[in-house]
Amino acid sequence: MNKLRAGLLTILTMMMAQGVASAHVVVRPAEVLTASFQTFTMGVPNEKEADVTELKLIMPDGLQYVSPTVKPGWNITTEKTGEGEEAAVKTITWTGGVVPAGQRDDFSFSAKVPDVKKDLQWKAYQTYADGVTVSWDKSDEDMSKDGTSGPFSATSVVEHTEAEGALEHNEEDSHAAKSAANRATVLALAALAVAVLAYSGSRKTPRK
Repeated sequence: MNKLRAGLLTILTMMMAQGVASAHVVVRPAEVLTASFQTFTMGVPNEKEADVTELKLIMPDGLQYVSPTVKPGWNITTEKTGEGEEAAVKTITWTGGVVPAGQRDDFSFSAKVPDVKKDLQWKAYQTYADGVTVSWDKSDEDMSKDGTSGPFSATSVVEHTEAEGALEHNEEDSHAAKSAANRATVLALAALAVAVLAYSGSRKTPRK
């Protein structure tokens, strides 16, 4: 009986952890090109009974020219270090609005990504009307089982995205197919020319 209870408790704990992970705050896209200007979108689901009333997102190192998008109904504040051209946004906080229970919303901002390949780890903090804050700043192994913390999301800075690779592959296939079609056309025209010449020669040959 004790083993059965332990097994059920393990399954329940796993289900709770999966529920947290399935509804966590995520920043997209998952891939961006080095040194590019990109608009990022933070998706915020709310599967609790209380409204979400505050979001805070920590900016990964290496981002430049961070600029949050106007969000009607929300107040946006940023924390910066440095001044002038050296100023860097470290956090963005949205307050004053709500994400109702059972609904979701998107919060966006633009930034220039680093010019080297790396992973941008997005650590977010989601606060509810009942005062509970869920911290999305853990690795999959470190997140809590009680729903107060979960995994951070990440964006890979790459030199070539998968979409670009697929496009280049399609262009190469298209070029190869076009070249093959051109060669087939040339061979067909050459064969036709030989046939025409042979036919013309046979008509000019005098009969004996």
